Amino acid sequence: MPRRSREEIRVVLCLFLVLFLGVADSQIVSPLLPAIRARVARSSLEMGHLFTGYSLSAGLSVLIWGPLSDLFGRRRGLLAGLALFASGSCISFLSATYGGILAGRVITGMGASMLSLNTISYAADFFPYANRGWAMGSIFSSYFAALILGVPLGSLVGDALGWNAVFGISGILALLLAALSIVLLPPPAGHAGEVRTPVSLIRHARVYLDFATSRGSLGALVSSCLTSAGTTGFLAFVGIWLHDVFGKTSREISLVFLTSGAAALLASPFAGTLSDRFGKKLQFVCSNVVFALLLLVLPRLAWGVALFVVFCGISLCAAFRQGPMEALITEVVPAATRGSFVALRNCFSQLGIALAALASGKLFDVSGYGAICLLCSALTLASAAGMTLLVRHEHL
Repeated sequence: MPRRSREEIRVVLCLFLVLFLGVADSQIVSPLLPAIRARVARSSLEMGHLFTGYSLSAGLSVLIWGPLSDLFGRRRGLLAGLALFASGSCISFLSATYGGILAGRVITGMGASMLSLNTISYAADFFPYANRGWAMGSIFSSYFAALILGVPLGSLVGDALGWNAVFGISGILALLLAALSIVLLPPPAGHAGEVRTPVSLIRHARVYLDFATSRGSLGALVSSCLTSAGTTGFLAFVGIWLHDVFGKTSREISLVFLTSGAAALLASPFAGTLSDRFGKKLQFVCSNVVFALLLLVLPRLAWGVALFVVFCGISLCAAFRQGPMEALITEVVPAATRGSFVALRNCFSQLGIALAALASGKLFDVSGYGAICLLCSALTLASAAGMTLLVRHEHL
C-alpha cells in the first residue's frame, strides 16, 4: 500500500467522521421510533412521516446546495451543513411534540444532505484522480461503520438516557466536528469555490440539464441510481425474509449484518487502493457482476455458514465498488461544477431508493424474497452496463 502523507490521513479521518455522523443519524430513528411514538401518541403512519420528511428535505434541498458549494467552496459548505445539522438535532432534542420533532428532522435532513455533498466534493477536489479511489474507499467505509457501530451505540444511549438524548448528543458531535474541520481541513488548492460567478436560477437549471443530456454524466447518474436501487431493494426485506423463512430472532439477524458489515469496513480502504492501481471502472463493473450473481444464489440457501459467506461476499462487493464509483462520478465533470453534479447524483440515488423500496414491497407480497433478489440482480447488472457503455472517458 502506498505511503500516505499526514495531511492526507487527517483529511480522510475528518471526512470519515463527518460522513459517519450523517449516515448514523439517518439510521438511528428506526430503533428509537417506539419510544418516540409512546411520547407523542401518534399513529404508525404519522411516525413514518419522520422518515419521509427527512428524505424529501435531503433529496430536494441538495439541488440548492450543489451550486452553492461550487460558488462558495466545499469547506464552507461542510461547516454550514454541520451548523444546520446541529440546529435540527437541537430542535428534536428540545421538542416534546410531534410537530417539533418533525421540524427538527426536516432541518437535520437538509444539513445531512450538505454533509454528504460537500464530503464527496471536497475529497474529489483535494485528492488527485490517481489515488482518489483509496480516499473515497476509506471515507465511505463510514457507511459500514455506522451500521455496525453507530446504530447500536445510539440504541444503547436511547435506552439509558431517553430517545431525545440521542439527538442532543448528535448536535454536540456536529459542533465538535465543525471545530475539528476548521483545524484539519485546508482549502483544496484551486477548488471550485474560489471562482466567483453570479447566482442564477436559470444558469444552474441549464447546468443540471447539461448533466442529464451529456452521455458521460448521464451514464454516471443512471448507474448510480441503479446501484442504489439494487442495494436498497435487497436490504429492505432481508430481515423479514430471515425471520419468516428461518424463524430467526432480531439478535440472530443482527449477526448477519455485524459480520458482513465488519468485513466490508475492513476491506474498503484496500479496495480503493486496488482500484487506483488496476482501474476504477473495471473494478466497479466486476464488483457489480459478482454482486448480481451472489444475489441470485442468496435466496436458495439455508440458514448456516454458506448464507453468512454469501452475505459477506455481497458486502465485500459493495465495498469494492463504493470507492471506485465515488471517484468515477467526481471525474466525469469539470471541478467547477462538481458540487452541482454530486447534488444531482444524490437526487437520482434517492429516487432509485424510493422506487426500489416500493417495487420490492409489492414483489415480496406477491412472489417472495427470491423475486426481489432477481430484480436487484438485474438492476445491478444494468448499472454495470450503463457505466461501461456510456462513461467512455479513456483515463477512467
